[in-house]
Amino acid sequence: MDHAHDPASLLCADAKPNDLLASSRELGWNSVLVDHHEGAGCSDVFETHSTHDLTLVMALSGLHRVDVGKGGRWRSAVSRAGCVGLTPPGETNRIRWATLPGNRTFRTAHLYLPHGLVDEIADEYRRIGQPCHGDALSVLAAHDPVVGAGVSGLLAAMRCGAPDLYAAGASRWLITHILSRHAGWRHMRDDPRAVATMSDRRLATVTAFMNAELGRELTLSDLAREAGMSVHHFGRCFRARTGLGPAAYLTILRLERARELLRETDLAIAEIASACGYTRATAFATAFRRHVGRAPSDYRLDRALI
Repeated sequence: MDHAHDPASLLCADAKPNDLLASSRELGWNSVLVDHHEGAGCSDVFETHSTHDLTLVMALSGLHRVDVGKGGRWRSAVSRAGCVGLTPPGETNRIRWATLPGNRTFRTAHLYLPHGLVDEIADEYRRIGQPCHGDALSVLAAHDPVVGAGVSGLLAAMRCGAPDLYAAGASRWLITHILSRHAGWRHMRDDPRAVATMSDRRLATVTAFMNAELGRELTLSDLAREAGMSVHHFGRCFRARTGLGPAAYLTILRLERARELLRETDLAIAEIASACGYTRATAFATAFRRHVGRAPSDYRLDRALI
């Protein structure tokens, strides 16, 4: 079933004092509304516009403080690039924000995800025979690199003029991840159904997590937890689905990212090694040579001569 964002979400940008830099409404997307905003200085208190959609806000750049008032109480958080906030459908808040010293502006992405699609995916997570009761999707500021990667992909798709088909797929994936990470009763690891099965959803979640965390050490337990499976079953099921063990698959992702950075940036090889999860440049060079057939420096030189 196709789901479209609430037309009321189109009014949400008008309720904000931020400047609207770009919007998916220019592409005619229906599956999700994406607004790209910029704020400067400080704002007066304003009230958000009500919508039936789930609202996701992600900080893209700059550093600012946001104060949210609800029910006579105010909460505050410092928002930096990568911070994610969630507002449940139908909820309105009083908000004020201010850039922090040394930051002239900040930029944010605002996503309005269809409530019908949220309900549909939540029902897939529901335990058999149990009602859907759980934590409200209300988050002031949380760091979630997987959401960050998804939002960045949508913004890049907007710039390229991608069709709504792309937006629909990305929205479904984002909601699935949000429900698995930010709603307590919907965790896949608590679901008794097919606990030893590596579904498409679980595989997509764990590989996206790998891509988002290439720069840090990841354990088998980290990956199994992200997939919602026991460590015992995860490695065997992952190999059955991909043809590779988790460690080998992660190594390929890291070295492919390294090739991209060597081609497209001027970063020092030691910096690229660190960004791809290698604490020692010599270990990175050995792995890269084994994977590509030549040293990182030679690969960069060869690409520069093409």
